[in-house]
Amino acid sequence: MEQQAEKDLIERCRGGDRRAFADLVDHYKLLVFNLVDRMIFDKAVVEDLAQEVFIRVYQGLPGFRGESKLSTWIYRVAYNVCAAELDRARHHVDFVSIDAKGDEEGPRLDLRDDRQDSEAMLSRIDFGRTIPKLLDRLPPRYKAILTLYYLQEMSYEEIGEVMALPMGTVKTHLHRAKQALRNIIVEAGLWQEMAAEYSARQVTP
Repeated sequence: MEQQAEKDLIERCRGGDRRAFADLVDHYKLLVFNLVDRMIFDKAVVEDLAQEVFIRVYQGLPGFRGESKLSTWIYRVAYNVCAAELDRARHHVDFVSIDAKGDEEGPRLDLRDDRQDSEAMLSRIDFGRTIPKLLDRLPPRYKAILTLYYLQEMSYEEIGEVMALPMGTVKTHLHRAKQALRNIIVEAGLWQEMAAEYSARQVTP
């Protein structure tokens, strides 16, 4: 959406134009549903949470100052709703520790060493098929940052805006989240499958 059109839409919404808010929901519903669906393990509540996001957007529009893009602000609202739900449900989930050692004797996906080809491998993994199930075992903040980085393809700057974190903290959390994901991949016995998939794609002309 162009900047001027976005400003006009916001002003119409602030003025109580229900049609304008319906247009806003229609324009951003895919963004919201995608994020909520990827962050929440209980799929039965995804639709309710998405509706809660837009209720908060409607309530918050009068205070929106336009210091960030509207889409970024809506992402932030959606993230906060999801974070609250994950925090509420976290006692039902067996989270992995980022200090877990995994199988030290076997091959492993070492996400700690940027000099290795771990980033290239991760970029080729089918995140839409395998990784979301593994992300559910991460602490909420780590699941969120990996979801935004890999599944929503956000930059460090965008993640910082959505999660209200400084750049250094974003990088630290992302680094630690990758460590935790590596441990889960090893413990789940998926390293060999992912390594084989990566190697096959590397040699494919």
